[in-house]
Parts: sequence; structure tokens; C-alpha cells
Amino acid sequence: MLGHDRIDAETYHRDIVPGLLIGEPGKRAEAGLPGLDPLGMRIGEGAWTYRAHDSRLRIVEGIDADATCVVRLSPDAWTDLVTLLRTAAALAIAGEVHVERGTVHDLFRWEPVLRALYQNIEIYLPHGREVFDRQGRSVDPAAELTLDHSDRELADHFEATGVMRVRGVFSAAEIAVFEAEVDRLAAEARPDDDRSWWAERESGEQVLCRIVYASERSAPIGALAHDPRLVRLATLVHEGLAASTDRMEGISVLLKPPGRLKGLANIPWHTDCGLGGHHIMCPSVAIGIQLTGSSAENGYLEAIPGSQGRTCPQPSAAELAELPHLTVPTDPGDVTVHMTDVLHASPAPAGEGGRRTMYVTFHPPTLFEHVGPGEAVNDLIRSRTAGELEAGLGR
Repeated sequence: MLGHDRIDAETYHRDIVPGLLIGEPGKRAEAGLPGLDPLGMRIGEGAWTYRAHDSRLRIVEGIDADATCVVRLSPDAWTDLVTLLRTAAALAIAGEVHVERGTVHDLFRWEPVLRALYQNIEIYLPHGREVFDRQGRSVDPAAELTLDHSDRELADHFEATGVMRVRGVFSAAEIAVFEAEVDRLAAEARPDDDRSWWAERESGEQVLCRIVYASERSAPIGALAHDPRLVRLATLVHEGLAASTDRMEGISVLLKPPGRLKGLANIPWHTDCGLGGHHIMCPSVAIGIQLTGSSAENGYLEAIPGSQGRTCPQPSAAELAELPHLTVPTDPGDVTVHMTDVLHASPAPAGEGGRRTMYVTFHPPTLFEHVGPGEAVNDLIRSRTAGELEAGLGR
């Protein structure tokens, strides 16, 4: 059951919101208020204005004249926003955000505050480029880690940063086996096979950029779901996570073609729950097995350490200089480990491209309860239209 019962907006604003405003959610929301102009929301027959007042969040019934952004949402769409089943971006993509004043980007700017209020999710506000653990100790996100480090050392690092590189996990012989399997699967891939993603060059030529469900068609790759090295790394902080091989695209292979491309070959700053489903998908851990190694020349993982479990707005290029921005160069056989809700990116190669990374993602039990074989959370969210609220999506 992926859906929620509809929340009555009038009852929620009358009976629930006052308690949220004076509690921890309200305090967390305050952190995101600077620079925000008033937001008006029409929900069904009701309307409310959200605004900053003396550094506190204030919500009043009706649409104030100075609300620079006014949006209209159906009760179902607003329920999905409140429960974080769908984010504002997902609602906008589905055409369910009707902007009466301002732009949809004004709603996006308010979303961290709304998540803090509705779901008590902290807004990520780093102080400089340092990352600290729970004991207040500074942690180097780029630290050299290996499997020889203790579980406690690895867990402390990962809990603080949400992303790490572990050196030399796989041998050259193991990588050679995986490379041969990827070569075979890549040769078999076709744009319409439902088991691969393709990008497009400026010339119109299609180019393979991801193989999905590789675990279905390769015994060596499928065995990675139970590899004790990966299970150890995936469960350092959150026990009970399990690799998905028959849903969420199984074990996949990222391929980094060079050049300017249209499509999903190069993905800007995002979280994997960026369209919704945070409480179904998270915490999940993605482990990237580096087949070729990675660098700026062939494309590497980038992340904002410490942003996991929080709402972190996409940074501008100038803002990156003030954040703990991590780039993760690797050698063949290394693995990257990241929380899927840490803000991360897979930018275009600066040079010839060619990076190959195999991803094994470990999910919580809640995901397996809601997402069946062959399905992915984002697919269900994208298909969540008014006609499907009862059929298949559990409302």
C-alpha cells in the first residue's frame, strides 16, 4: 500500500498545525525562513498563507495580499506533499501544481520549511566546510578507509558523512570477471529492451548509459547481493537492509559516455527520494563497485557530506565553495558507499569518459512491503494520476 488516507486540510490547519508550530517541527522550520516571501496555498475549498513573522513561521487562513507566490493543490496532491509521498517537484511534473501568482520555483524554495513542519525533517545548514560526528569531532569525508578498519571506525565515519570511499575491496581478478559480464550485457542491450537506459548524442546517435537488472542475467553479478563485504558495509549504521535484485532496477551498471548528451547519463544534484517516497525508501545504502576507477576525466561521484536525513537545497556553483563538497576519485576495486538521501551528483566527464560502476543498493524492509518485483518507487510516483489513486497505489 503506497498511499495514505486523504488529510482534511481545514482540520489539519486548525487542530494539528498549532502544536507543530510551537514544537520541534516549528523550530526546525524557522531555520529555512530567511529570504522567503509569503506563500499562499489553496487546497480544495480552503486557503492559507505561510509567512515569516519575527523569525517564526506563522500560518493564517486566507490568501494575504502580499503573498508573492500562490499555488492551488487538490486535497490529494496536498496530502501527498504533507506525507512526503510526493515532493513538490513530482507534483509539478505531474501537472498538479497550479500557479496563480509567482512561479513554481517559489514553492520549491519553501519546500524545506514545509518538510520541517509537516515531517520534522531538519534543514541542512552547514557551518563552513567541516563535518562533525555525534561527539562533535571533526571528520574528514575524504579519509582513506579500508576493510581493515573496525566496524566502529567505519560506522562513525559513515554516520557523520553519509558517504565514504573504501579502498581495495575487490581484487583485480574479481573486477576482470565483472568487466567481462558487463561487456556481454552491453553487447546484448537494445534501446527498447526495458533493461537499459540510453542517452542521445548531439548527432542523434543513441548511446548506452546504464544497464539495469544485471543481477537477473549474470550469476557473478547477482551473487553480490549476498557478498559479506558489501553486507557489512551496508549495515554499519542501519541493520536489516537487504539488496534488491528483482525491483528498484536490481543491481545496475553505470556507464559514462563522453561528450554532450541528452538523457540520464549525467545527473545533477539530487537525492534518490527526490520525487518522493522518502519514508519508504530511506534509509537505503548504495554501494558502487568501481570497475574502471573514476576521476574528473571519466566522471566521478560528488556529494555533500552530512546532508543525509536532512533537506538540502541544490547548491549553486558559488555555494559549493562554502559547503563540505566532496569529489570521490577511485581506483578499480574500490567501492563508494553512500546514503541514497545524501545530496549527490554524477556530473559529465571532463575528458574522455568511460567510467564503469556497478551499483548494489540495500533497502529497508518497508520498501519490500510497498514495491513489488519489477517496480521502482519513482515509477509508481510518476504514474500516480487521479485515475490511479484507488487502483494499485493503495489509497
